[in-house]
Amino acid sequence: MSAPQPNDAEKNIEIWKVKKLIKRLEAARGNGTSMISLIIPPKDQISRAAKMLAEEFGTASNIKSRVNRLSVLSAITSTQQRLKLYSKVPPNGLVVYCGEIITSEGKERRINIDFEPFKPINTSLYLCDNKFHTEALSELLDSDQKFGFIIMDGNGALFGTLSGNTREVVQKFSVDLPKKHGRGGQSALRFARLREEKRHNYVRKVAELAVQNFITNDKVNVSGLILAGSADFKNDLNQSDLFDNRLVVKVIKVVDVSYGGENGFNQAIELSAETLSNVKFIQEKKLINAYFDEISQDTGKVCYGIEDTLKALELGACETLIVFENLEITRWTVKSSAGAEVILHTNKQQEQNRELFMDKETGQEMEVVEQMPFLEWLAEKYQDFGAALEFVSDRSSEGNQFVKGFGGIGAMLRYKVNFEQLQYDSEDEFYDSGMSIRLTLWSPRTARGYPSRATSSSSDGASREASRLGRHSDGGSQHRGLSRGANARPVVSGSRKACSDQVETGNDIQTSGPTLSSSFRYDDPLDKMGEAIVEKSGCGFTVAFLGPKGSYCHQAALQTYPASAGHTLVPQPTIKGVFEAVQNAKVERGVVPFENSTNGSVIQTLDLFADIKNENPAIRVCGEALVPVQHCLLGRSQTTTPASNGGDSSIPLKRKASPETGDQDFSHIQRLYSHPQAWTQCTPFLTKHLSHAKREDTTSTSQAADLVSKDPTGKSAAICSKLSAELYNLDILVEGIEEKEGNTTKFLLLRQAPEKPTTISESSSVLGAPNPYPSETQSPTSDAGGSPKSLLTFTVPHSDPGALGRALGVFGTYGINLTSMHTRPSGERAWHYLFFIELEGVRGDSRVEAALVLGGPLVEQDFATFITFADTIV
Repeated sequence: MSAPQPNDAEKNIEIWKVKKLIKRLEAARGNGTSMISLIIPPKDQISRAAKMLAEEFGTASNIKSRVNRLSVLSAITSTQQRLKLYSKVPPNGLVVYCGEIITSEGKERRINIDFEPFKPINTSLYLCDNKFHTEALSELLDSDQKFGFIIMDGNGALFGTLSGNTREVVQKFSVDLPKKHGRGGQSALRFARLREEKRHNYVRKVAELAVQNFITNDKVNVSGLILAGSADFKNDLNQSDLFDNRLVVKVIKVVDVSYGGENGFNQAIELSAETLSNVKFIQEKKLINAYFDEISQDTGKVCYGIEDTLKALELGACETLIVFENLEITRWTVKSSAGAEVILHTNKQQEQNRELFMDKETGQEMEVVEQMPFLEWLAEKYQDFGAALEFVSDRSSEGNQFVKGFGGIGAMLRYKVNFEQLQYDSEDEFYDSGMSIRLTLWSPRTARGYPSRATSSSSDGASREASRLGRHSDGGSQHRGLSRGANARPVVSGSRKACSDQVETGNDIQTSGPTLSSSFRYDDPLDKMGEAIVEKSGCGFTVAFLGPKGSYCHQAALQTYPASAGHTLVPQPTIKGVFEAVQNAKVERGVVPFENSTNGSVIQTLDLFADIKNENPAIRVCGEALVPVQHCLLGRSQTTTPASNGGDSSIPLKRKASPETGDQDFSHIQRLYSHPQAWTQCTPFLTKHLSHAKREDTTSTSQAADLVSKDPTGKSAAICSKLSAELYNLDILVEGIEEKEGNTTKFLLLRQAPEKPTTISESSSVLGAPNPYPSETQSPTSDAGGSPKSLLTFTVPHSDPGALGRALGVFGTYGINLTSMHTRPSGERAWHYLFFIELEGVRGDSRVEAALVLGGPLVEQDFATFITFADTIV
């Protein structure tokens, strides 16, 4: 069974590889005659070449110059070793280059290359010289395409192919067609119809045979078609509906010839020589024009620059990659002091900037693990991403524009990709403890009118960007690369390996319950905290949460920052303690409860946000986590009593079902512990089963579990989560005792504001006061539905009827959705309130800014505490 034939794209890749190899080999020079060029054609014998090398070895032993003799003998030995790797000559022949060359530094370096060319090579060659001989390989490049010919006249048709200097007649047949005449009398019209019918059948036969000869396995097997003939048959065929559409698009020229048959075939080759020489040129122009058409139509289905192209490639969005064949970009794999791999993409000018290779933590130069041309890496990996790869030159005006204007790399996409939203995108999905959280790192610069990294960067320095490609192709490596455009500076992108492998929970405590999904958008990762995130080797944070362990806040912290990712969780006795720990940089992240779907907002958290400018000005919200609340009745299924031998003995507690209802009997439980909010959330169950038990409030549900765990009698119980049962070694007596299904608590994730240059927008405030936060830090996070959200505080003149309604109405005027509203006493005077509204939008958005300006005169206090759910978790 014959091997599958490579398609045009694969053949173009092989041609490009041979071109690059020829360029390298032609530039190589050596001392003496120690550089061996060996070409073995197909159907030749390996043994014959091995015998010839053995004879050459004996001849070379007589070379007088000791240095040259040793070099030649070494090269012959290397060539012999290469031949031993083959049992027979490959179908397309074998090419071997061995020898020592002189590098640009004046050092000697050994080269050993052996490969099977992409098409049969019919040259037999052995030369030992001070250079490598690549003429035979260059001839392969000159004849890399096959063209089909159809020659038609009134005597018959011929089908032939031309590949390089080799022409082949595939099929030919003759035909006897009636000529025009004026005879027939009353039958003249009938004779004319018979003549037209035979001509039509002749065209049909040619069209059918063209499919048989030029289409194999439903694919056209020639690069182009030439239609030739001495009459109108060629035009009739080209315009006929009988001619297969797959062949119609391959017709590159229609020529008139004086002869039919093989003489006409030879004449057609001569007349179409110029067209055939420019076929590759024409195909290149068509490809780039199609790319430009997508740009002019603003379909969004194109990308350019190494930065966006690699993102689209990793997303699987690239349908056709278009790359300049001489793109001089090097791909580096370097290792930091912490052992993390970093991928850099640099051009020759940027390679001189050694700061790109410095470890930010230690200040030392990172170890180079691998260095290879980016095009070679792309040629090896492009198929893994389901894309086609096309190389173009800069010899055409379109190609030159693509190289100089678009950086020499781009792609046509299968679907539209929003690269502005993917700016600094580094998605990590991890699953832990029954909750799925999707984390997305991004920057809203371009979407909000800020210049993108590509357009604002200069030729020196390094901008940074998060990229997922490294994790896809290199198992979680960090990446640095080039931004858009030829002169853009290199991009550094970080993806911490530990965070990409957070599927296993290790020793983390498992919880159950429905799986919820929350999505986040984050701030610019180039701030001080984001810098630490990218460069940090362990990727773990110190996280403060409202304790003690086992609380729902602990569960939210575990699910968002699992221990398996290197995070350290620190319980705090109060919500204020979490705020202070983040404000004073004692921890890097904080988790606090904000709102429950049944009981409403958490008052302590709202009060702290209300006074955030005075007490905790460095606090920022970097996301939210939704945790399902599933209350369980925890206790002991057996009691422990002193035994006669001085030890303890366990006695099962017998709880009989009620004879009237069949429900379980909990009459032995005399004391019940829980947080006050749990009582209201479990009222029906408590009223029905535990109305006799004495209730005692605790500061948290986990404290209630702790108290029950210390009672050996089994006469106390607690309302807690499953997590508390595992932490305190308690039995779950009843699961899911909450009143309403879908009871959920929203937790906010806190961090410190990044240290930015004090470029504060003076026009951001409604009443003229400076915006309290640098504009670049105000990026949005989204709710579960994916919309950016912010928390806004304000007051209204309470003596003015309808003031609150008018203030809220301005947001509806501009189509801004208000998702929730909370109220707290302002503390300024009695019956004066501070309002919190949660809206879908962010500062910098034109609609939000317009609403704030319009609503400014309606409020008593500026919309100043604008807390954008922004920044970075991981």
